[in-house]
Amino acid sequence: MKITVYLKKCSAETSNICFRVRERNVDIKVVSPLTVHDRYWDMDILSYRRTTAVPAAEQKRLPEQIASIIERAEKTFSDKADSRWLKQTIEDVLYPARAFERNHPNLLCRVHEYLEKFDGADRTKEHIIHFERKMLRYHDYRREILGEANFTLFVETVTLEQMNAFRDYVAGEYLLRQEYPDFYACRMLINHAPKPLSDTTVINTMNLFCTFLHWCKKMKYSDNEVYALYGCREPTYGDPFYLTIEERNTLYDADLSACPKLAVIRDIFVFHCYIGCRVGDLYRLTRDNIKDGFLEYMPQKTKKCQAKTVRVPLHEKAQAILTRYPQNTTEDARNLGNVPKRKGRQPRKPRDLSNRLLPFLPIARYNAGIKELLKRCGIDRMVTLLDTHGLVTVQKPLYEVATSHTARKTFIGNLYRQVPDPNLIASMSGHVEGSRAFNRYRTIDDEMKRKLVDMIN
Repeated sequence: MKITVYLKKCSAETSNICFRVRERNVDIKVVSPLTVHDRYWDMDILSYRRTTAVPAAEQKRLPEQIASIIERAEKTFSDKADSRWLKQTIEDVLYPARAFERNHPNLLCRVHEYLEKFDGADRTKEHIIHFERKMLRYHDYRREILGEANFTLFVETVTLEQMNAFRDYVAGEYLLRQEYPDFYACRMLINHAPKPLSDTTVINTMNLFCTFLHWCKKMKYSDNEVYALYGCREPTYGDPFYLTIEERNTLYDADLSACPKLAVIRDIFVFHCYIGCRVGDLYRLTRDNIKDGFLEYMPQKTKKCQAKTVRVPLHEKAQAILTRYPQNTTEDARNLGNVPKRKGRQPRKPRDLSNRLLPFLPIARYNAGIKELLKRCGIDRMVTLLDTHGLVTVQKPLYEVATSHTARKTFIGNLYRQVPDPNLIASMSGHVEGSRAFNRYRTIDDEMKRKLVDMIN
């Protein structure tokens, strides 16, 4: 097999470098994208003559590329060689990233596979979906806005610098949305006003990136351990806030006969305060989960690492709330707004709620209803929050910041005030043993300290 190099004119002063491969009945000619300045090029040595008219870097690069193409062609030649093979050989040498991508799924493909194979909690799956969309927007931004047409990340080769660059993009995307509104208009599912993400959200996004890369290592897709070099960080949280027993009872006793829809939200929220499960688990509960005065369920979030059944004894007030809803129907749910009409689309098919514990609302309406409920009932105690944008504390009325998760914190916080035993409370809250997240649901107040000091009197 013989490989020769020749020139083909492409302008008055430049020519393309061409390659010719011959072997018996094989005779292949391909014009490469490499160009040379005819006046200074020496075909005998396949290099430039000494000159200052051509940059030194180009003088060094061209002979190396020609030699690499010839070497690659000699190694990969076979009796099936044709012009397509030679073009591919040239491209592999000149554009190694394209060659790598052809033989290795890129990071976006791996993220999509990670999403499809994930079988954990629905909330975590939503976070993976958001991560995939951010990563796709980041690739488009680098390619279209920054002009890096071939930009592609791979799990095998992603570096610490690339991870930090993605983190900077995530933190500053709200500014880019203001600078390039047309670019982002078709890439955002909800075109809300751009606003900065909290430090906690950015940290959680990067922690998910590390978790994904670790999964790729476990799947033997890569030996890259850059995730360990980057390191997961623990987000900063303020002291937990929750309803006191007195405030919870105020809601339970409130007369909401004039606002029946709000009364239903009150019943769901107070019941939630008495069982303390995650809102995703709350929505899955049916009458079958109640056995001998106990609520039994398996937390979806922790089922992979600790598949255990949680049993919570039902308080008499929780049982009284359930008696108000002996049987829920899909019509009840529709009346509460569970099946909203969508613009330009057919209404969603109503779910069968006949066996559900309560006529649950969509989570966004449930959260909005909780705020309205607390405000109507005068639960306006000021609570101190940590503003994770600037890591400063701010004070707001409880009704402005309460959500469905406040019910879970109310259950855990009030139990911990009575019996400060994390293992006992975790057995009813669904936290895994030794959970670091458990600390975010409890606080040690002055009354608990007084009780401890009295014990050594």
